[in-house]
Amino acid sequence: MSGRARSSGLLSAGTTTVSNTANTLSGVIVLSDAVNTATITVYDHASAASGTVLAKLVATVGTGANSLALATPIRAENGLTVVVAGTGTPTGIILYGA
Repeated sequence: MSGRARSSGLLSAGTTTVSNTANTLSGVIVLSDAVNTATITVYDHASAASGTVLAKLVATVGTGANSLALATPIRAENGLTVVVAGTGTPTGIILYGA
């Protein structure tokens, strides 16, 4: 790894595989649409929303956003698959590979 994290870019509601090989999780951001709660869950899996949960964050209507920056990245042995959930237009960003 280069020592710098990469960004997944803005992820919409649904399931997205960010990395299908071993990698590291450096940070997680979840954004609500200010009307509905949004949740982001990161799994240690190469292609599905199952396996070990590495991180789970909720952004409420009151907070609007929630973030987690990891001083020591978490190792994902299988890959990084992300689920962004909520009604309205929930979004999220994954920082990985540092």
